[in-house]
Amino acid sequence: TALPMVYEPHRVKDRELVDGGIVSTTNLDIAVEAGAKFIVVVNPLVPYVNDFTKEVPTLLGTRTRRISDMGFPKIGYQTFKLLAYQRLHEMAASWQERYPGVDIVLIEPEPDDELMFQTNILNYNSRIAVARHGFHSVTAKLAARYDEWREVAGRHGIQISATRVRQVVEHYVAEKEKTRAWRRILEQTTGTLLRQSAGDR
Repeated sequence: TALPMVYEPHRVKDRELVDGGIVSTTNLDIAVEAGAKFIVVVNPLVPYVNDFTKEVPTLLGTRTRRISDMGFPKIGYQTFKLLAYQRLHEMAASWQERYPGVDIVLIEPEPDDELMFQTNILNYNSRIAVARHGFHSVTAKLAARYDEWREVAGRHGIQISATRVRQVVEHYVAEKEKTRAWRRILEQTTGTLLRQSAGDR
């Protein structure tokens, strides 16, 4: 994709073209004009909300982590996400009025989803991990809004299995607990090593 400031414009017949998302973030009108009555919009560009509960180890202990600690690219990425998110939700507010009779479901990561924020959307090597994470997190969101989305899908002849949703959510929760345990161990070990190295100087 010819994303401005990331890739150069693509030249076609003496015209320089950039990513269409600069003009329209979803191109819903194309799907509606083609006759779509049930549209799922997947938006991975959600600004990261830093709740300041995470800390980073320092030589003198720990301190609250900030987005600026992640480097200049992440600051720029956050800015880009803020702009894209704002534009999309301004458009989403008028979807029902502009497209009557069309069911539109918007799926987005949670604002505190650090994996989605840390992973560049153009990073091809992370595709499997991100796809797995996306499947789990979307299923968790589906479970939270099960009755609503089941009704919407049902209007279009699509059935959602409550049993399958529950199984995926239970598996996902178990994986998250296991990851949290290892992360706590790693953070404690790293902090201890840093303090020890400071004391040895």
